[in-house]
Amino acid sequence: MKKQLSVLLIALLAVTYFSYGQSNNADKKFGINWSGFVKTDFMYDTRQVVNAREGHFNILPAAENLVGGEDLNDQSNFNILSIQTRLKAAISGPDFFGMKTSGAIEAAFFGNSDASVGELRLRHAFVQLSNDKIEILMGQYWHPMFVTAVFPGTYSFNTGVPFQPFSRNPQLRITTKGNVKFIGVLFTERDFQTRGASVSKSGIPQFHAQLQFGKASETLGGLGFNVKSSRPNLGDDNLTSTAFIGYFRTKLGNATWKAEAIYGENMTDLLQIGGFGTATNGDFVNNNTLSLWTEFSGDFSETMEWGLFGGYTENGGFGEAITYVNGFLGTVENAYRIAPRIGWKSGALTIGVEGEFTNAQYGSIDGNGDITSSTDAVNNFRLLTTAIYKF
Repeated sequence: MKKQLSVLLIALLAVTYFSYGQSNNADKKFGINWSGFVKTDFMYDTRQVVNAREGHFNILPAAENLVGGEDLNDQSNFNILSIQTRLKAAISGPDFFGMKTSGAIEAAFFGNSDASVGELRLRHAFVQLSNDKIEILMGQYWHPMFVTAVFPGTYSFNTGVPFQPFSRNPQLRITTKGNVKFIGVLFTERDFQTRGASVSKSGIPQFHAQLQFGKASETLGGLGFNVKSSRPNLGDDNLTSTAFIGYFRTKLGNATWKAEAIYGENMTDLLQIGGFGTATNGDFVNNNTLSLWTEFSGDFSETMEWGLFGGYTENGGFGEAITYVNGFLGTVENAYRIAPRIGWKSGALTIGVEGEFTNAQYGSIDGNGDITSSTDAVNNFRLLTTAIYKF
């Protein structure tokens, strides 16, 4: 860890020195703008949860774990973590055949697994070309179904998962400009991958097409379609999975209203419940998932902000008998969450409090490939207090 931080520090100093030296040359027009934040979260859960990074990334309350008639997961948990702390370098440079160029490198101390908590993890790394009609992005950036103009503003790092799609992907993205935008993306998978199958080994990149209407500062909406080919094992046929998204945001007086609906197959790479299974004839079969969320947010004053998030997701099953399942929380029949928040802000510092009530109904897969309730629903209430210092 010390060696890694030393290398990072040396690299930052070198790049900063280089950027200052080059920015004095008007012909180069090169520079780096540093930004980021320091964030500390205090988290209390009334129940054990399905999570990542020592509970920091909360997903759903854990299913019952009955031993001697006692549910061992019905126990509270508390933690304090600062691993979401983030650093970003926004890079500007000379034109490329008349197109403006820019780039970004962003990392956090979230680690790539529970074993590497506190170590640097690459979030975004891309170069962008732009003119008055089009933008071209090449590199690692948000999955196109994580819409940067319409996503939950929760203090929790889960950002609405598993009701909101969440992933970052290496990609080639083309976006037209104007009040009606077309977004086309070819991409593969890296940190968030399809459970039990490989997109890279299918030989076909994922493809996404989206139309977006309006302006984020006023009223904005959009519709998108995603298609993915993945290969469970070398020698197997590819499994094709599709997904659809619809979303909007608008102003209601001093408040902002956002809403989104997602319906798709085998969306474990987006941290959605479900997956795919093996049918009795040996074919691979997609699992269907529906997710919905909405959020209202605004400011009480210049120094106080508020928000209310609500989400629901439902497992649609497989539609036929299954002998084996690859998935993420594939036996969750449905789940919902209500999360109010309030924050106090002054200058670069925000202190926020968020309550997050989540209910999950676990079940089992019946002979028709449907998910049916087999246990009692479980609940968790997370109380989160956060301090965010932006720079």
